[in-house]
Amino acid sequence: MLVSDGEEEIMTLKPFHVNMINIYKLKDNKYEVDYTYPNAIYFAHVLVGTTLCGKPCFVAGIRRIDCESFVLTWEDGSYKVHTVDQGGGPANLDVVHHHGKEYILAANHTRNEAAFYEVTE
Repeated sequence: MLVSDGEEEIMTLKPFHVNMINIYKLKDNKYEVDYTYPNAIYFAHVLVGTTLCGKPCFVAGIRRIDCESFVLTWEDGSYKVHTVDQGGGPANLDVVHHHGKEYILAANHTRNEAAFYEVTE
């Protein structure tokens, strides 16, 4: 629930491994696109619905072009993109909450690495 209106949003990669990431919102009993990730992408590969710093968010990753990973939040009435990394090209992501700290873990295919990003507000 990013928008804090009591309704959950759905984030999709469409079509899988290709060029569009959307957030859908329930409107008039059907889901409609509420947001489209604006950057040029190819091979969108991974997304996670979670919380970071106590706030709902989506974490997503793209394998080609800028090879970015990012966090998408709802702030001040609009969706905000927070870049985690560029050039990693994550094949998989996860979020871990451990001993009062939060981490984004990435299997970065492009760099052939496992990466840990500590989240701070």
